[in-house]
Amino acid sequence: MAVIPVRSPLVVGSILNWNGGRDTIECLESVRQLDYPNYLTVVVDNGSWDDSVERIRAWAAPSPGSSSAFVEYTREAALRGGGEAQEASLDATKSKKRLVLIRNEENLGFTAGNNVSIHYALKRPRAAEYVFLLNNDTVLEEDCLTHLVGAAEKSGAGIVGAVVLDESGRHPIFNGRTTLVRQFFHPFVNWQLAPPQSDGEFWDSDSVHGGAMMIRSDVLGSVYSLQHHYLRDELFMYLDEAEFHYHVRKLGYRSVVARDAVVHHKGAHSSGGVENPMAYYYIERNRILVASVVLPFGWKLVFHLINTPLGLARILKNATRRRPRAAGAILHGLFDGYRGVSGKWRLHDREARRDADA
Repeated sequence: MAVIPVRSPLVVGSILNWNGGRDTIECLESVRQLDYPNYLTVVVDNGSWDDSVERIRAWAAPSPGSSSAFVEYTREAALRGGGEAQEASLDATKSKKRLVLIRNEENLGFTAGNNVSIHYALKRPRAAEYVFLLNNDTVLEEDCLTHLVGAAEKSGAGIVGAVVLDESGRHPIFNGRTTLVRQFFHPFVNWQLAPPQSDGEFWDSDSVHGGAMMIRSDVLGSVYSLQHHYLRDELFMYLDEAEFHYHVRKLGYRSVVARDAVVHHKGAHSSGGVENPMAYYYIERNRILVASVVLPFGWKLVFHLINTPLGLARILKNATRRRPRAAGAILHGLFDGYRGVSGKWRLHDREARRDADA
């Protein structure tokens, strides 16, 4: 069992939901079991068209005489830091029993959706010292947050990430042993290295998985002062954490991965799965947009020299496997990336509804 840090700073967890109520509630169930004593959970609903909001309300609704605190805010109210009475009620309630639901009227993507909860966390009367971004299709081990905070306090790092395993817990999806450059040159190099063979509680990393990433509040403030945003809204989703890390490292902050902070990931359920056209589109497009920002000049030239042939190979591979939607999404992403198109894909909702109806 993890040792609770001597100091227990407030951590605000941000879970983004978009038509994924079942996964979100499973994630919330694991959050409720955390052994860390000082956290506030925020769910941001990104304009879901299914029954997600009703499911979350029903799950969170306090029973008569209970000591639970459930608060619901519009986006505008959240950006103001919430209401004084509601916030006092939350702060007076035990961590496991408090939940904030922020409702965005439209799908703002992973980036802008989480930016709402980040802004709320930093503007509320009792501001967060850390913000923990968490995918809704994850399940946390009960000591995960304790290990994250412990690693943050010992290392002084601006960002601390979890080790991300698959649902079975046997296969690592992400361990932080990578570099910014490696992420853009797969399959020519292994994009992820083996974890270090040591007993250390954490190790340095150029990147942390955006679905299980804890960030110090002053780091968020510094990035905002530099870039006028936290995560870049225009990326919508995927590879946003790579660009965020680039700015954080540029400002001189350290990033680490906590060895014993473990999160189980279901495999891109929130975007429809890794073979969903939306995932293909945003990864393809944002690889180009982000590489243009984060790669050194020489590596940038190499990237652009090989990226189009690799993209065409990915299109051909999917076409021959009779996945025309995926092939088309990669083509759109490649084309839009080099045209500098950002924001929500114009076919996003059509593809999402096709999956929902399937």
